[in-house]
Amino acid sequence: MGRGKPKAKIGERRRAHGRVAGGNIPSEGISAPSLKGVRINRWLSERGVASRRKCDELIRECSIEVNGNILTEPGYLVQEGDVVCVDGKPVKDVRRLYYLFHKPKNVLCTEDPRESRMRVCDLVEPLVAGRVVTVGRLDEDSEGLLLLTNDGDFANMMTHPRYGIPKTYSVLLSGILTVDELEELRNGVWIDSGKVVPESVRIARRSKSQTTVEVCLREGRNREVRRLFARVGHGVKKLQRIRIGNLSLRGVRRGGVRPLTREERDELVQMARQDQKERGQD
Repeated sequence: MGRGKPKAKIGERRRAHGRVAGGNIPSEGISAPSLKGVRINRWLSERGVASRRKCDELIRECSIEVNGNILTEPGYLVQEGDVVCVDGKPVKDVRRLYYLFHKPKNVLCTEDPRESRMRVCDLVEPLVAGRVVTVGRLDEDSEGLLLLTNDGDFANMMTHPRYGIPKTYSVLLSGILTVDELEELRNGVWIDSGKVVPESVRIARRSKSQTTVEVCLREGRNREVRRLFARVGHGVKKLQRIRIGNLSLRGVRRGGVRPLTREERDELVQMARQDQKERGQD
């Protein structure tokens, strides 16, 4: 993940790690597939071995063993009690990490080593205590709050539509958003053959040539916010995610990261489970 960027001093890394909520999230309420096992490439990736793509390559190269047998099946589901080795060395379990990151504009949410532009992983590697990945994405032109973790179940709960974690955006639009357009947005617009109904939409500021709107969504379609406003005839000049659940960017500068407390993590998990229950998707 690194590109020759300077490492943080040991003291700085310890301070960043100290307040991280540790341990797995409780199994109650997690989707059934995670109880049957975890796909081997994800299991290895979460423990810092390599990206999922690279782990698939290691399997093809016969570098992975499970319980003493060379693994040839990339779809293998790791069960509790399995002993997994890479090149003969056992893979150890790792502490679960949870961070909040303030993504700047013109930074990509990708781990593709062929990418020459700045990536989130380039910025956060010197600042965190282990390998983490972004929970969902913000496109290159957007900025704001991203979660980082090595806990796949937590990431799934924060991104899967069945859980519906609310995400709030501050959007600077070109032109004046009219009352009729605002009402149209509140009633929902069609994107990709599906109707997107915001949790809330409100005008925060308005001038002669532009409008700042706060919109809260519980879905996560590709470039959803920009497409939402395009449907009512407005281009987006600036897009910032300002909240996920009750988490905000307060105190975190652009490019900065801070660990989540156990209370913050547990509140997000509880929110996801409660919303799933209310939607009848247990």
